[in-house]
Amino acid sequence: MQNSIPTSKIARGKVVGKAMLKIGATTTKGAVKRAFMSKDKKEASKSDTHAKIAKVIIDSLGELKGISVKIAQHIALGMPFLPQEYLDEIGKSFSNIPPINKALIRKIIKQELGAYPQEVFDSFDGNSFGSASLGQVHLATHNGQKIAVKVQYPGIATSIESDLGILKFGIKRFAGGKNIDHIMQEIEERLHEEVDYEHEAQNTRFFEQNLKHDKIIIPTVIDERSTLKVLSSSFLEGDSFEQFLARNPSQQERDDFAQTIFDSFFISLYKLKTVHADPNPGNFIFMSECRLGMIDFGCVKRFDDAFLHSFSKLHNSLILGEDDMILVEQYHDLDMIDRANDEEMLAFYRNVIKPLDRIYIEIFQEDSYDFKESNGFSKRGFETIMQVQKTQIEAIHKINAEYIFLDRTLLGYYAMFEQMGAKIDTKFAKELVQNHA
Repeated sequence: MQNSIPTSKIARGKVVGKAMLKIGATTTKGAVKRAFMSKDKKEASKSDTHAKIAKVIIDSLGELKGISVKIAQHIALGMPFLPQEYLDEIGKSFSNIPPINKALIRKIIKQELGAYPQEVFDSFDGNSFGSASLGQVHLATHNGQKIAVKVQYPGIATSIESDLGILKFGIKRFAGGKNIDHIMQEIEERLHEEVDYEHEAQNTRFFEQNLKHDKIIIPTVIDERSTLKVLSSSFLEGDSFEQFLARNPSQQERDDFAQTIFDSFFISLYKLKTVHADPNPGNFIFMSECRLGMIDFGCVKRFDDAFLHSFSKLHNSLILGEDDMILVEQYHDLDMIDRANDEEMLAFYRNVIKPLDRIYIEIFQEDSYDFKESNGFSKRGFETIMQVQKTQIEAIHKINAEYIFLDRTLLGYYAMFEQMGAKIDTKFAKELVQNHA
């Protein structure tokens, strides 16, 4: 992978240009063919075109490596209304990131830390033990302490705009040409933060100092061994999510870990106004004594008081089962429903937004929720989002990015709880919502 990564603007531009030409040709060819087809055949042809465009996008991202795969992940989470063909291709891409070779790792560390790994660390394992879409993680020791050293892929920090170009161009075909700029802007902002390891170090220190929970362990950043592209921190011993499930933990362990993840989200949201917003199971370490390690603070989202008040007021009204018109006004305050006459506003709410309400409110209708008994919740949730957006594509521009960001993060955690077969208590989270409404 290493020497074949196109890092210059010209080299990456060639990949982008080639992809755009292929997407344009595929779109045109599909449209011409469908002009002479029956309705049923048109749907099948449209699906085939989506699949071909998705493959062009993912193949191009695979050629670009690094940041492009992270962009694809953000798109999948931020735009669940995309056709299943695209989401399927993205799913394949997550596990296809080849490692950086040892020589290049040595070179990057020399450039960033001023000396080769064996000179700046007591020991350094040239083979990575973990991968991330922006880099890979190596085990090392420093001052007698076991540490994790994350090394960023070369050249990716400067490639965000060019790589987003492919996705903007292709996804606008999927979105029927409607406005998705606000969602793409949100993704771009998060990406610029994620390629800045100094920013991630700052986030890690913030959570270590401020997230008060007896069971949560956050690594300590080793400042003198960290830079913009290398991040060193204390190593957390424990199981990955897959290892945790593979050892068939007790029901009590499953419930305790799920409860810690669930509560930490709401503590972060309401007490810190900042959430660890990447619902990836790989960001958690399942440690002894039911302690939960939280890692990878590249994707963090901050919220202001005004949004939190509106968000809490709305969700408290949903929990209480308030009248639809009250909810309509609250969604208007969140800029998700345009001002019109009552009938039009109600119709928009009931067709576009109300189906999504169930995703949030089902968890909070009782004081506990058993994901083992309600298996398939997150699948229903994502299918609901997709169905609403497929039938109401003109409403994309009205989806509040912060609102969706929170709900899809929760939905990602709920998918984990389903795999764990866990039961959670919702009283604490409901109290926090009510207190901020």
